[in-house]
Amino acid sequence: MSECKHGLKHGCAYCHATTPAAVRQTPPKKKTRGSALSEKMNDRMTALKRRLREIRGE
Repeated sequence: MSECKHGLKHGCAYCHATTPAAVRQTPPKKKTRGSALSEKMNDRMTALKRRLREIRGE
C-alpha cells in the first residue's frame, strides 16, 4: 500500500477502506406526491410575496 494523505505508511481505514457495492449505488430519487405539493405551495408563496411587494411599491 502507498502512504495515505494522513501520513500513515500503510494507509488508514479512511483512505483505503472498501465499501460494499450496495452502499455505493444510490437510486435516483422520485418526486413524491408530498414533494410535488410542497413545490406547488412554494410557487404560491413566491407569487404572493411578489404581489405584496408590488402593492406596497417596493
